[in-house]
Formats: sequence, C-alpha cells, structure tokens
Amino acid sequence: MTTPPEPAPPPADTGLDQRVSTLETGQQTILSKLDQLLTGPEQPAEPEQPAVSISEEIRRQLAERDAKAKKDKPAEPAAPAAIEPEKPPVPPVLRRHKIMGWAE
Repeated sequence: MTTPPEPAPPPADTGLDQRVSTLETGQQTILSKLDQLLTGPEQPAEPEQPAVSISEEIRRQLAERDAKAKKDKPAEPAAPAAIEPEKPPVPPVLRRHKIMGWAE
C-alpha cells in the first residue's frame, strides 16, 4: 500500500492580508483627519513679527508714554507757588450750640 500524498500547504491568504492592510490604512487616515479637526489649522512655522521680549515691549511703551507726556505738559513755572501752612481742622458745630445760639 502506498501512503496518500501529503496535502499541499494552503496558499497564503493574500486576500486577508490585503483586507487587513486596507483597513489599517483607512483607520490611520481617519485618525489623522480627526487629529487635524481637534487641533485646528496648523500654525505658520515662523511668526509674522519678530519675537520681542515682554520687557523690551514694556520699555518701548513707557518711553512712548513719557515722550507724549513731555510734549503735552506745559512748561513749568520758574518759581513754584508759595506753600500755605497747614491749618488745624475746625471742630464741627454741635447741634445744642446752634440751638443755644453759641455757634459762630
């Protein structure tokens, strides 16, 4: 008796591999588009204006403010006005003094 020939190995299931790779690429495409929607449009690589530190910007604005204040400010008088001496506060007039006629 002869032994039956061994069955040939099944052909590689290229159809399944192809379907899996198609599904994986589709999934990657969907995930990339979802990421784009969630993160918004991409920002340009270089800023439109050159980078300026905050301290430089503050110094520039203060210099502009000082220049404007000097231009708007009238010339100072040659001599300052005489300073008046302090006066002690006047006590309030009491109601009973008003009634009695003692209020000045």
